[in-house]
Amino acid sequence: MSYRVEKLPLTTRSGAGRSGTLARIPLRRARLPKSAFANFQILARRLARNGVTPDADLEQSCLNWLRDARASRRQQETLRQLARGDALAVVVPLLKGVAAPRMDEILRVIAGVELADQLRARKVGKVVTLLWPAYEIGQRGETGQCVIIQRGGEFQDIGFRGGDSEKYLHTLRHDLPGTGFSALLLDDLARAADSDPDLFKARLLLKYFEDDFITALPPAEGTGFEYNLRRLFTRLPLVAQISQGPVPGTLPPSEPVPFPGISATIIEGKVESWLVKFGLTLEEILAGEVRPEDAARRHLPEDAGAAVASAKERVLSELLRFELGLDDLGWKPTAEIRNVLNNFDIGCDRIRARAVAESAREIETNRKQLGKLFGYLLPDGRPQQDAVSLFHFLDFYGPDFLTGLRNVLQVDDLRHQAVYVAPATGR
Repeated sequence: MSYRVEKLPLTTRSGAGRSGTLARIPLRRARLPKSAFANFQILARRLARNGVTPDADLEQSCLNWLRDARASRRQQETLRQLARGDALAVVVPLLKGVAAPRMDEILRVIAGVELADQLRARKVGKVVTLLWPAYEIGQRGETGQCVIIQRGGEFQDIGFRGGDSEKYLHTLRHDLPGTGFSALLLDDLARAADSDPDLFKARLLLKYFEDDFITALPPAEGTGFEYNLRRLFTRLPLVAQISQGPVPGTLPPSEPVPFPGISATIIEGKVESWLVKFGLTLEEILAGEVRPEDAARRHLPEDAGAAVASAKERVLSELLRFELGLDDLGWKPTAEIRNVLNNFDIGCDRIRARAVAESAREIETNRKQLGKLFGYLLPDGRPQQDAVSLFHFLDFYGPDFLTGLRNVLQVDDLRHQAVYVAPATGR
């Protein structure tokens, strides 16, 4: 697979409706200033001064859950160091109670891993990435929706929320669009399957992200993300949190420093071909500046029949002028002119009927293709990353998809990143 990225002056906006899914930001605010990293250094020094009181019960309960999540020894040791205050954490909030990882979660994990790498490189300390199921369905406009997109453009919600995992896998075998990678994906899911959706997700993410400094926590107890985050901050040395949506201007003293997650849309080959066909830009679609109905007729006459009738009138006027010119020369081929007019009139009627039919057919084809285009880019009017599951892309592009995605995304860039995915031989 080959990837290319375009940076758009757009960013996700919390609480946005169907008419304004993404908002523009000035280009001068595209990158985080270097001074932003000073906040992490200040908090790291404060945490080092105050220290962390080891909590044996917390450490043991988290380790027991982590073993159930089939974490490696390295990941378990990372959690021990964190619980004993020997490491700092970048916490990555995940959605509770839904097993299938969604793309916004994957983008936050990528941001968390990369931020931890940058903080270690800047000598902030031994910084690790901490996965934590903490977002609740029903809060912050969270629907819990997690879909795959069928070949025909239809959505299929595959968000396993607990229960019979065998039945879920059986259903998924029929729901996944059959590709050369479907069997491999289903095998991974069967190995990680559990009736507990949070364990199910943790097993998958710890397998997909086998970095040296990553671990996971059990899901937050109770409701209210901000309250749970403040409680966790008093028990573990959290230096940063990957935020959902924009970063607040002021930094709360009782919480880790917020860091923006990545905002991105994945553009597949057929989606790119539709953008080219209709002369649309990704930016205007994501910003809600174009309607599918207008785009379906953009390159077609408003009334095909009237366009043919207008052309017919212009040709008839030229034929009349031609006949008058022949009269001036003293030649009156009346029969020939009449035959030409009759044949032209009959031909125009046929062309008009064909043009009307073809225009209607083309508009209907355009509507269907634009419906699929908008469905891929804004499923159910939401940003793609807030609805589409990672499984959709693993099914079509295989396990190397995540590696390619991580290699091309820019973590500290606030602009929306359009990632174009195509076969390596296609460019």
